[in-house]
Amino acid sequence: MAFPDDALDDGEHVTLHGRPHWRLCLRPVAGLLLVSALTGFAAAVVRLQPWAPYAWTLLGVLAVLAAARWTVLPIVRWRCSHLVVTNLRMLVREGIVARDGLDVPIDRIDAVRVRAGMADRVLGCGTLLLDVAGERLRFADVPRVERVQARLHREIGRIGESRRSAGQETQRTSARGHADAVIRERMGRERMDRRDQQSPQRRGTAGASEERAVPERTAS
Repeated sequence: MAFPDDALDDGEHVTLHGRPHWRLCLRPVAGLLLVSALTGFAAAVVRLQPWAPYAWTLLGVLAVLAAARWTVLPIVRWRCSHLVVTNLRMLVREGIVARDGLDVPIDRIDAVRVRAGMADRVLGCGTLLLDVAGERLRFADVPRVERVQARLHREIGRIGESRRSAGQETQRTSARGHADAVIRERMGRERMDRRDQQSPQRRGTAGASEERAVPERTAS
């Protein structure tokens, strides 16, 4: 089952998609083999009885129910489980009918650790440990866990670089705004100074014009 695209936000894209390690299917397969062996043994025991056909029918029904419960259901649940890394978060989805989900924002992850024993290294899986806001999250049976760790580190670094670039751009914008404000203030002061210098000249010119306009009085 593919991961549904409608679970992603606008501008979000998947960078890594996986399921729990296939070794989780070993126990259901072993259960199927055990059920088959027990059913065959019981059918051979009752084969000489006169009611053997009824017993075989009952054994078949019980075997189908046991296989559905202990083999088919766990494998379908494994197929419906997803571990997804996007450019914004890490998502975990589990369940068939009732879905359980966990979303971890990339920018809230403080540390990414990996733990793998000898058997895990042979099978190519491990345990992923995330420190998120002072809380430890543990994800077991992660296939190629080192690749998941590297992808998370890459996305964390990318988000950190984006934040630093945004901060630097904000600082540059603020500096340009401050410089523009200083220039506007200086230009305003210069205009005020020019008006102040022109005002006395205008007043002197107006006074001289008034003196010329007044006629001289002669003595009678």
